[in-house]
Amino acid sequence: MLVVDRKILLFKIKEIQFCDYPVEVSNCDSVTFVHCKNKVDAEGFTCVPAFTSIINLTRDLDTIWTNMSRGNCRKPINRAERAGVKIKLNQNYGEFYEMYRSVKKTKAVSGFLLSQEDIKKNVTLFVAEFNGEIISGHGYLEDEDNMISWVIGSKRFEKAKERVTLVGNASKLIIWEAIKYAKDKGIKKFDMGTLASEEEAEGDEAKRNINFFKQSFGGVTVKCYNYQKAYSQTTRLTKYLYQLLNRV
Repeated sequence: MLVVDRKILLFKIKEIQFCDYPVEVSNCDSVTFVHCKNKVDAEGFTCVPAFTSIINLTRDLDTIWTNMSRGNCRKPINRAERAGVKIKLNQNYGEFYEMYRSVKKTKAVSGFLLSQEDIKKNVTLFVAEFNGEIISGHGYLEDEDNMISWVIGSKRFEKAKERVTLVGNASKLIIWEAIKYAKDKGIKKFDMGTLASEEEAEGDEAKRNINFFKQSFGGVTVKCYNYQKAYSQTTRLTKYLYQLLNRV
């Protein structure tokens, strides 16, 4: 189990990863349990089914590589390496944060805006550098058995086609390097992050594309459950208003 403590405005928020089911917590205004394995009746908690793609890291690296899509993963990774893209670990937080903020403004990333301090304190950060410029980055949460994609930023929204392709290839190289990093540490599961349900993806091309991207790395689609509980009326009202504004 991994507990991430954050502060949004005046509210203390806990996000708990890698847990089988929700439990009561203290010293916070709201808690979210992400990708729990089991569906249970937990008093006061809202339960929302979710899907994710899990890569089994107990297999050998060659098998993991072979199970990745040749055209959508392996070729772009090789192209990024040949182009001279370099992957750096836990560096360039400032450059990464600016990319993350830019992506967040497009609404391509859901949820509240994280602070740079939140990211630096909690994630294992991989960034891709090309000709001295940071062009993509992924931040992961990890414990002894699990690693999950938590925050991303990139320059993929630039208009030049060749540039977009380079950034996309660099992002795939980051994921491959993160997989190798996790396997070297003895981590057993690599979570690509939430997938849209079939119903959500059917009417939303962007969500279909995200699903396709994540699933092309060869993981198994797994049903899981997100649980949330607010411990104060003010927190519940704020959450409602935030959800209302994001529908506009």
